Amino acid sequence: MKVATWRGGDSFTIDHAPDPVPEHGQVLVKVDTVGICGSEVHMTQGLFPGEPPWVMGHEFTGVIVDTGPGIDQSIRGNGIAAIPTWTCGNCPGCRAGLRQSCKNAKRAHGMAEYAVMPAGNAIPIPDDLDLQTAALMEPSACCLSGLEMFQMPQNAVVLVMGAGVIGLMTAAFAKLRGAATVIVSEPISARRQIAANLGADRTIDPATDDLEGLIDDLTEGLGVHVACEAVGKPDLVKQAIRLTRPRGNVQLVGVNPQGSIMPADMFDVHYRELSIRGAFGGGRSFHRALDLLTQVPNVEKIITTAYPLREIAAAFADAADPAGVKVAIKPNQ
Repeated sequence: MKVATWRGGDSFTIDHAPDPVPEHGQVLVKVDTVGICGSEVHMTQGLFPGEPPWVMGHEFTGVIVDTGPGIDQSIRGNGIAAIPTWTCGNCPGCRAGLRQSCKNAKRAHGMAEYAVMPAGNAIPIPDDLDLQTAALMEPSACCLSGLEMFQMPQNAVVLVMGAGVIGLMTAAFAKLRGAATVIVSEPISARRQIAANLGADRTIDPATDDLEGLIDDLTEGLGVHVACEAVGKPDLVKQAIRLTRPRGNVQLVGVNPQGSIMPADMFDVHYRELSIRGAFGGGRSFHRALDLLTQVPNVEKIITTAYPLREIAAAFADAADPAGVKVAIKPNQ
């Protein structure tokens, strides 16, 4: 089979590898669509930890084409979305229910024509969701998992800073979880339009509009109930904390650079009784995220471009362009 191998920087090679064979309890998946994650773009830019050579791709869907011993062959032909990581089940992290802390985790790699994984990691795609759109399950699960860490307040005003995929899905799921008003702050007009199409109540350009004034007007000066920083910039984290009301929730779902220092006045956090949470990984939210995707209006428009595997370098260049939203790879085209 063909695989795309990251060689460092913006360099990729298309290589040949033996076709994988499913072992006991596993399935073989012919990859249909794999999304390029922002962390993978940042890896090629030296902004996120990663060591080449590496086969990327953890946001993918496909069709089951073979099954290992112990798996019912009748599932062959089913479309699935992949939970890309599976855990040992025995380490302290696993026993505590913290799958993202497993020290023995293994991962499937979607930037290839085929991938193998445990059958339990291959989630059947609902009939009203196509294979390409379902590739949003993994990043969507990360957003949903973060929002499920707390109860959405009644009549909540939610601010989402940034309208990349993580910001867009955070905004959409906040609305589905009962937020009364969702504000999306994003400087790129095309992304603001997508946020509105997904159900955001207000969109604002922070470069030209008065975000703080808008929030003061909407909340009588108290601040938002929930502020989600979805870009990964310490200055925006600082602003999110400032715009959150007493006893509000600040969600850090964007990936700040490694080594960043929390830009907060600890007395202020104490005095206003703020809850500040990091949100990393899909946790136990994958199945619910896939189901909720069917309830998000216009969700199929988030993936704006798809490239064949041989054009992976161009795909990553496109993904690094802030004008786009979500770029995907089609390994079998």
